[in-house]
Amino acid sequence: MTRLPTIRFSGPRVSGPRVSGPRVLAAVCLVGMAVALIVFPLSGTSVSGTSVSAKDLGVRGATWPVAEPDLLAEIEARLAEMPRSGELARFETEARERARRRLEEPDPVPGIAPAREARSRTFDPAIEVARDIRAADGTLIAAAGTRIDPFAYSPLTRDLLFVDGRRDAEIAWALAHARPAKIVLLAGRPLDLSLRHGRPFFFDQGGRLAARFGIAATPSLVTRDDTRAGGAHLRITEIPLDDEIGRDPASGEGRRPVR
Repeated sequence: MTRLPTIRFSGPRVSGPRVSGPRVLAAVCLVGMAVALIVFPLSGTSVSGTSVSAKDLGVRGATWPVAEPDLLAEIEARLAEMPRSGELARFETEARERARRRLEEPDPVPGIAPAREARSRTFDPAIEVARDIRAADGTLIAAAGTRIDPFAYSPLTRDLLFVDGRRDAEIAWALAHARPAKIVLLAGRPLDLSLRHGRPFFFDQGGRLAARFGIAATPSLVTRDDTRAGGAHLRITEIPLDDEIGRDPASGEGRRPVR
């Protein structure tokens, strides 16, 4: 057996405050680690001509195999069992039902209410470019600060009628509109209305158009207004309906008709 070199530490004794046991233990561990790094810098090297080697000392203590089941195997077993138990068919039925409900009656745009007074305002659809827009080859498409009028590229040829499809009075008002128009629902069942009246009913998914135009009251009429200088604008008009069906669709409570 190879004798390891002896390393001794000496120095003056220093008096001072008493050090607690945990601190002494930590200091001893640090010193031991330092000694180990000095004596055994790397496996197979030598210190003062003495060869140092390492070997497998075997396993100390009891060991057990992994008890937890394999996650992928559990998932595969669960999926294999679902058709036999009918659970898979139930999940598929529920998924189809959720998709059908969202298609037939999408979530209503939040914050909408029946119009209470006639109001009209203009809306400028033009956008201002915040920074230069260039093609892949560097060609300038639009410089920063440029105002772009979408009507210069795609004019509005039909009025837009924003209505709450849960109120029969608003549907009747939209169907009686004399000019060519697109009916945009903010709530209601677009497929049922399309089949019932034989014309398309659109739905503002996510309320993006209502947010863009600032529409919170129905029915609202959006038309093109060419009377203003500086390009085409939109005119947004809220139209209160005087009808006995004037109820809050969400609560069912009656509303006082607006005259």
